[in-house]
Amino acid sequence: MSTLATISSGELRKLSEKDFVSGLSDMSPSAIDRFKRMRKLSSQHDQALNTFLRQHPDKRLTAENNKPQNNKAIKAKSKSKPTSPKKPVPKKLKAEDDGYVQLWMRMRAWWDGVDVEPTGQPVGPKPRMSIDVDKAKPPVEDDGDNRLKIIQQLWGEGNSLPGGQDFSLKLLDPINLSKKLIIADLSAGLGRGVRHIAKTSGATVHGFDTDREFSEVGNRISVAAGLTENATISHFNLEKVGDALDKSSYDIIIARDLFYPLPDRKATLVTIAESLKPNGSLIFTDFCLADRTSENKDVINWRKIEPHKPSPSTTDEYRELLSSTKFDVKALDDISETYVAAIQSGWKSIVESLKTGTFSRAYIDSLMQEGQIWLSRSKAVESGQLRMIKGRAVMNSGPKRSLTDSMSID
Repeated sequence: MSTLATISSGELRKLSEKDFVSGLSDMSPSAIDRFKRMRKLSSQHDQALNTFLRQHPDKRLTAENNKPQNNKAIKAKSKSKPTSPKKPVPKKLKAEDDGYVQLWMRMRAWWDGVDVEPTGQPVGPKPRMSIDVDKAKPPVEDDGDNRLKIIQQLWGEGNSLPGGQDFSLKLLDPINLSKKLIIADLSAGLGRGVRHIAKTSGATVHGFDTDREFSEVGNRISVAAGLTENATISHFNLEKVGDALDKSSYDIIIARDLFYPLPDRKATLVTIAESLKPNGSLIFTDFCLADRTSENKDVINWRKIEPHKPSPSTTDEYRELLSSTKFDVKALDDISETYVAAIQSGWKSIVESLKTGTFSRAYIDSLMQEGQIWLSRSKAVESGQLRMIKGRAVMNSGPKRSLTDSMSID
């Protein structure tokens, strides 16, 4: 059972007065004092805490009550236990002696799906810690800076997706880049990848993003870097991508994790095909189902948490869809392992950043909202029933112009 020091705010609010008092009984005076200062309590729990301290003077934080336990007594208890063969001990998350669990520990344990044991005992495979986030009531003090800060702490300065700027160039393998090329990146985000491709190859890269805040901030960075000619970033509506892209203008169009929420991808792919030059390439990554026979709990949870309702296809359906729009499919590669590793690396950097400094409630709320999305994606892909694929398709001849035979995916 989780202690009062480790349960989430939602669990704490639902706790009965009886269980709340029982939890206080298991805590040391210093742990109770820290708990009272660090956690926001309901009026009922606050009153119960004050009553408990009046009735149990030994639980109040005083010099006498804050003395460490008698080591001899602890050793005597341990000697009474039967010995057993030594086994390799896994790396543990150890709480402080008073049972208080630091923020970075709680965040790491939540991500790993385990509880932190305040006693220092091995961490077991317990139910995943719940983190309470009220999406209906965003923090009033969050002016948007928290989200931008968290995104860049996850993926690196100027990045808004896993993998960083290096992944942007790897996407373009095995295409030979040159300054003659004109590229459209439909998932530019804050533009680090766009600027990296432009600087590295000399190509002109027109960046676009469906997130207005990302595109505005990213374009300001490009302007400040003197890249107004070959690394601009604009906002666009994916369902009206034709309003953003000029016909027959691009050698390469990039789209990362962009198509899976679209119930009718064919209309978008036809418009993209019309925007490519002859022999132009579409490079994309996207979520795909392993099959349609069943979905495990991780994929079901992913569907619930995604900000936009997912409508993923299978790899075979993707191949058929691309072929129907006259694309020549060159590759549909599974990059799930690389994708999950990039997510894990980003989360590790966040946990490290939490070891120092203080953080507002607004920052933590924003972090948990972002964390829930990426955790659900990571778990669904790790389960094997959802995959991340990298596709490359070439427009060798004109696409079908009619959109009457649209292909919808439920």
